[in-house]
Formats: sequence, C-alpha cells, structure tokens
Amino acid sequence: MEQIRAVLASDEIIEPSSPSYRQETQVWSAQKDLHPKLVAQPKDTNSLSRLLKVLNETDVEFNIRSGGCGSASSRGVLISMSAFDSFSFDDKEETVTIGAGQLWRHVDAKVEEFAPGYAVPGARCTYVGVGGGTLQGGLSWMSSEYGLTSDPQNMLDAEIVLMDGSVLWASSDPELLWALRGGGGVFGAVTALKIKAYRYPKDIYSGMITFGREALPELACRVSEFEATNTDPKVAMHLYCMDLIQGAFVGKPSVAGLGLMVYDAHGEEHGRNIAFKWALDIPGANDSTKSMNYREVNQLNDALEAIRGQTSQMMTAVAIPSTSEELIKRTWNWFDQTLQREPKLNAGTFVLIEIMQKPALNTVSKNETGWPRPDARHILQLGCGALAKDNSPDLHQKAVKYLADGAKQICDVYSVSDCLPRDFEEFHDPLQLFGANLGKLQAIKRRVDPNNRLRGAYNLLG
Repeated sequence: MEQIRAVLASDEIIEPSSPSYRQETQVWSAQKDLHPKLVAQPKDTNSLSRLLKVLNETDVEFNIRSGGCGSASSRGVLISMSAFDSFSFDDKEETVTIGAGQLWRHVDAKVEEFAPGYAVPGARCTYVGVGGGTLQGGLSWMSSEYGLTSDPQNMLDAEIVLMDGSVLWASSDPELLWALRGGGGVFGAVTALKIKAYRYPKDIYSGMITFGREALPELACRVSEFEATNTDPKVAMHLYCMDLIQGAFVGKPSVAGLGLMVYDAHGEEHGRNIAFKWALDIPGANDSTKSMNYREVNQLNDALEAIRGQTSQMMTAVAIPSTSEELIKRTWNWFDQTLQREPKLNAGTFVLIEIMQKPALNTVSKNETGWPRPDARHILQLGCGALAKDNSPDLHQKAVKYLADGAKQICDVYSVSDCLPRDFEEFHDPLQLFGANLGKLQAIKRRVDPNNRLRGAYNLLG
C-alpha cells in the first residue's frame, strides 16, 4: 500500500476518514460494499498509468469504479475514475469524446449546451456511469433506431490504460476494441470514449401513465398487442410495477400499482393521438405525460437514485424475443409470489419489461462485438432484495434463489446466454454469458492482462 501511495499525489488519495470517502465508494447494492482501505482518484492518464503499473506488480486487491449504478468495490484499493470528466464535440464528424468517469447526466447536459440539436445513445437513467454502462452494452431510448451504445456505429473508439501502464486508443488494436464493445471493463481502465452523435428531435412525448393493480388483465392484453404491431423505431415503452420502497421504509405492506413509461420522438400530438391513445383510454389511467427534451426524458427516473446503498438488491436482465399476455401475467405472478414468500423483500423486488424494436440488440451480428447479442428484441428485468438494515445471510440466499428462478419461471425459453452483462450476479456463469466469443475474449484478456489482475464483476478466465 505504501508503494501505491508513493506514485499518487496527496490530493489523489482518499482515506476512509476523508469527507469524500462515502461519495467515492458508495455502491448501489449495499451487500457489495467491501469498505476499501484506500481510494485512488488519479487526475490524468499519466497518474493512472503509474498506479496500474504498480498494482500489476503487487497482490493488492483493487477494482475500478465509474461512479454509476454498478457496485464496484474492493477490500484493498478502489480506483475512482471521477476526474476523467472531459467533453468535446466535433460538428464535422458529428461525434462527442467524453471522459469515462462521468455519469450520463453530465453528458446529457453538455450535449444540450455544446451540441444543440443532437443527442447521443447513452443511458436512459442519468445516474448510470458512462464507462461501466457503455462497456457492458449500453441501452438507450435511441437504441430502437441506432442500436446499443457499444455497437461499432456508436462507440467509435476508446482511450484505455493497460495493466503494464501503456496508454492507447483502442482503434490501434482492433481486437481490443472489439472486446471492449460489451466485454466489460476487465481489459484495462477506459478513460475516454468517442461516441457518435445524431441529430435528434427537441420535442419528445414521454412520462408515466399509471394504473391500479386491477388494470393488469387489460394491460397484459393491450401491451402485447402494442408490441406485436408497433414497428416505429422512434416509439418505445416500459411496463413496470410501481415503486415499493416507500412502504418498506415505513414498515407498511405494499401493493404495487402498474406503470407505463412511454416514449415517442415524433412529439406529443403523435404520442397522445396515435402511438399511446390506447393506453390513455384505459379506465383509471393517470396521465403525467408531456412534451420534453431528450435530457428531461432521461431524468424521469432520477428519484430512484435515492435508494443507492439503501437496499441489498440484485438484478438480472434477460433479452426476450417477444411478449405475450401469458408472459406478462407470469411476470407479475413471480412478483406476487416472491413477496408472499418473503414480505421483507418488498424494498428491492421489482419487474420491468422494456419494449423496443429489433435493431436495439441486432444492428450487429453475434461475432462483431465482444458480447454476442442474443436474437431478441426486448428486455425482461427483475430485481430482488431487502432493505440493507434488514438483510441477513438467510434473507440474501432467499433473494438469490427467487431471482435466479425468476426468469426460468417467466420465459418460454431461458438461458444465461440471453442475459445482459450489465447485471451480473453470483448465479450467472460468465462462460455461458459470452458463449462462442469466450475463447477470443480470453485470448485478448491474457494478452493485455497476463496476471489476470482486473476482475471487475466476473473472472473471465474462470
């Protein structure tokens, strides 16, 4: 640890006693906090290069944190990337080059200020980290039209510091760039990303339409009809259960309502009168939709960030080819059964079905990026967990079992290979997750990190 301190400036070291320690170490899921002995906050690539080179020659445990809604932690050194916050816009190439240590809220604001009329396919929640979110795929409201953030047409290049201290743009090493596109942050420390910017509408119809639980039968029918008939890449939707965290905090039983988060980049008139008129016409619909810009759409779920570090929550996201009334009903049946079996799990248990178009996951073939995309169109996301103060080993194991069994109970056909690498939990097998691409990923990993020091969420080498 003294060797590590020696290569950092004093203002690049954050001790556990520092006022900024909590901010720089806070995880999303409380059970994953390993209470780092030291936080390193390199100010530039030179400092980061020296740090990684020293870490490569020690056996000190370390991890890299982009600051988003992941749960990167370490018992030894946690490297905070928050100083890598640069932004530039090239109007001729129509690209942005952004520091990978930012949150997407920072990038959305900078695009709005310095590249008016454009948007980039970043995350749909502003508290997602740029680096972690992109390297693990990257889903956007724009994905139905332009694909994932990490797709070759969007993620054009990445600056990376390798474990031997070398600094390069990954385009100079095409195999490495291929691996970074969905293969995660286990190949080096990515400091900047070059992302395609697209001219995009300024007025988007979005917001929530909420319902009582009694509307589930009709919603299951109407949502599946919408999914089967909607072919417009500028129109998307989420079906989800209402937040249970408030009831959990005050110790009251929770009965989750239903919500639709709608998105129509054609504008409010089209959204209200064509794309989502069917939803607004359902009896009991509560309408809080309106016209807003792209940054404001991404801010709609900002209130959820309040649970950061408050729950011991796990998540899994499964790519599915289609929805149906039966699948939607099975999803909510899993949700109900989970809370009936263990009411304490109400703080971290949720269901979410993300309705998109096929290009979201299929603008490239399986072997064109590090993560081999499943042949699917939508995302089924499940969460399970309890308040951190209520968690226990027994309760955690229940949550693991219920979540691990969830997708098997809901999906017509399920495989770990259909899961997204962004939500990696202990019951996921990384060897199955990357399937046919695994051998190539492992070869690249051995070349750039021969000591297997970078583990991230999973050990790619088994």
